[in-house]
Amino acid sequence: MAIIQKTSTGEFTTRIGDAARLFTAAVRAIALTIVNRRAARRLADLPDYLLNDIGLKRDDVHDALNRDWRCDPTYLLAVKSAENIYRSKGR
Repeated sequence: MAIIQKTSTGEFTTRIGDAARLFTAAVRAIALTIVNRRAARRLADLPDYLLNDIGLKRDDVHDALNRDWRCDPTYLLAVKSAENIYRSKGR
């Protein structure tokens, strides 16, 4: 009877590989969120008439940027733009 249970090397490497893939996915998601937040901040610098051309208001941009840091503001802005354009066409 052994005090220490032997594990197979394959099981250990599988766990390490899964952890590495999870870590890589998390780093990519954080990097993408940072890039998208930077793009949304550039939208905040645009004049009102240009924001209006893409179906946004200044308040929409500020609301999206003031959300939680993990939230992607470009997704929220795309949804808000589509809603505003749909609403302005009277549908």
